[in-house]
Amino acid sequence: MEEYKDIEGEETLIIDELANSENIYPLSSIRIEKGRVSLFELKRRYEERKEIILNPDFQRESVWNGKQKSELIESILMGIPIPIIYLFQTKDSLIQVVDGRQRISACVDFMNNKFRLSPLKVIHDIVGKKFTDLSPLQQRKIEDYQIDTYLIQPPTPERVKFDIFDRVNRGGTRLNNQEMRNALYQGQSTQLINELSQLESFKQATDYSIKPTHMKDRYIILRFIGFYLRYFKKINIAYKSDIDEFLMEVMNFLNNADSRLINQIKIDFKYSMEFAYSCYGEDIFRFDNPQGVNRRPINMALFESLSYLFVLCAKQNIIPKIRKIKALKKEFDEDGSFTSGVDSEPSVRYRFERVQKFFKEIQYD
Repeated sequence: MEEYKDIEGEETLIIDELANSENIYPLSSIRIEKGRVSLFELKRRYEERKEIILNPDFQRESVWNGKQKSELIESILMGIPIPIIYLFQTKDSLIQVVDGRQRISACVDFMNNKFRLSPLKVIHDIVGKKFTDLSPLQQRKIEDYQIDTYLIQPPTPERVKFDIFDRVNRGGTRLNNQEMRNALYQGQSTQLINELSQLESFKQATDYSIKPTHMKDRYIILRFIGFYLRYFKKINIAYKSDIDEFLMEVMNFLNNADSRLINQIKIDFKYSMEFAYSCYGEDIFRFDNPQGVNRRPINMALFESLSYLFVLCAKQNIIPKIRKIKALKKEFDEDGSFTSGVDSEPSVRYRFERVQKFFKEIQYD
């Protein structure tokens, strides 16, 4: 297990194998179809029919440079097979690119004359040319080039898609779970989380210490949204100690949610962050250091718990006394479940039920 260094708490970054003894899927529910498609048809389905989603909001740490793009085009003209493209079909029949986005983007961009070919090792007479500068034979060779694909189809479980995405990405830069979720569940959910992560109030309340690297900021926000929806009874998703399964279902829900609910989430989150910072300062989501020397990192479970509390307070126009908030934080810290076993069902239930109880107590102060 790997932990975020600037967030106190835990997140499992390594995905369980498909045949994990605790997580076995019936083979009858897994549908993966092998196929072939020409670059011309792929481009048409992406640009004209809008059937293919290339995840423009998802970026790896490294993006292909001109040399890599040019070498791909050269390989295609030489007839060299390029790696298989992995796709999955959503419930509304759109095609999501799981692995191969940069290869597809490079081919489509070249056919749209968006870049010239860099110096190449084998085919020298095409250097510096755009697609329309190539001979008709070369253009046709690119358009007719066949790409092998694997299409993951319904009713394949969401968790299987998640595991497959992890497997096919192991050859390059390893993605963490939030980066994979962001790639797989494009839509209202990713737009919402990205928008909230840019709020100045969020950055102030977390002392600018939750970095966007590896989408740590989006991860901690998504967790808040998931538990906010669950404990305000906006969703009926059981929590069974599997945070990844839970967050996948939350993102699916958000992608189909009513715009009024999306707006309410924005309002409540923004108010919660403003409330946290203005009333309690930049250390509200940190536990005190017993030694009193270095500050501890933002605690993930404390962030989602107190943020939920502050939404409750907002709806009743209540400002808890700082000494009571400190006493609650001390109780949470001493409990130990905020730094170990954070995502177990008992730990999650304890902290949110304790926040609800705390809120009832302060209502009558």
